[in-house]
Amino acid sequence: MTSPVTQAVLFDIDGTLLDFHQAGKRAFSLALAEQFGWVDDLSYIQFAGATDLDVIRRICTHHDHPCSPAIEAAFFETLPRHLTRTAASSHVTVFPGVRSLLTELERDAGSAVGLVTGNIEACARIKLKQAGLEGSFTVGAFGHEHADRVSITRLALDRVRAHAHLPHDCRAFLIGDTPADMHAAAVIGLSGIGVATGHYSVGDLQEAGASLAVENLSDPAVRKWLGL
Repeated sequence: MTSPVTQAVLFDIDGTLLDFHQAGKRAFSLALAEQFGWVDDLSYIQFAGATDLDVIRRICTHHDHPCSPAIEAAFFETLPRHLTRTAASSHVTVFPGVRSLLTELERDAGSAVGLVTGNIEACARIKLKQAGLEGSFTVGAFGHEHADRVSITRLALDRVRAHAHLPHDCRAFLIGDTPADMHAAAVIGLSGIGVATGHYSVGDLQEAGASLAVENLSDPAVRKWLGL
């Protein structure tokens, strides 16, 4: 008899699973130049923990430009094409412990895995494919669906629950690298696992409310926390 799925494990992408070494930021700048004619180094934008929808709105505000749903949709059609180019010329780093943890979760009949990322879906898939991680994720929520991290985290959890037929009160975890991830986990009632492979330290993530904070996902404490 197949063991029932009992828990959901959600992963952020950038800074948590991998590092694309500014390829995403460069793609944003190229897409802005194509759509708006702006030359913008985006030095005023903090991408870590943000959603692409929030980012494009803040950029438009910075340039005193209206940002309608039609403008957002057009930009998100342009962005993946540029990310394909910048990603092809960029080295991708998959962080320690990521591949082995995903393999263990795939083998664990009691765990359902999902994505919660600030990337729009097309860009998320480009990054995962180049890193060789695309086969690990089928469901999730993405940065074009809501501007705030709490809303996309809630949506991702709902989708994983529905996909895996999990009860509403199932155990659920969010693995991320920013205080925004830990805040979203706390608001929704998930156990936040903070990983200091992005721009924030273990201490930063603990202060943000992480249930567990580690240097990277090779730490045995992560497996223990997930019951693997």
